[in-house]
Amino acid sequence: MKDFRVKMCAASTLIAVIAYILVGYYTKCWTWSLFIFLIVPLMPFLTGLKKIAITYDLIVVIVYLVLGFTINGWHPWWVLFLTIPIYHIFFDDVFKNRKKKKHIDVEVVDDDERK
Repeated sequence: MKDFRVKMCAASTLIAVIAYILVGYYTKCWTWSLFIFLIVPLMPFLTGLKKIAITYDLIVVIVYLVLGFTINGWHPWWVLFLTIPIYHIFFDDVFKNRKKKKHIDVEVVDDDERK
């Protein structure tokens, strides 16, 4: 079953191109048909090969899309993407240290070494 899921991920680009051409041709709505290409990066999550991790980058993309579609704020809100490298510069080390603290190192000692 995993082989089929891997093949679906590999074929998702070709499937998206074919779907884009067909939907665009029959509906004459080429711009909105571009959303079909979102299936390419989402396919590993849809097939269960990867789990979705909520990251700052994902939150910025979602906020940008919501602002763009709801208030047509595409132009001024692209500045949000400039906060992504700033966030990683200042906060990557903080979260790496938290992950390291969760792991407890246990030393195993043989009975022969105790004597």
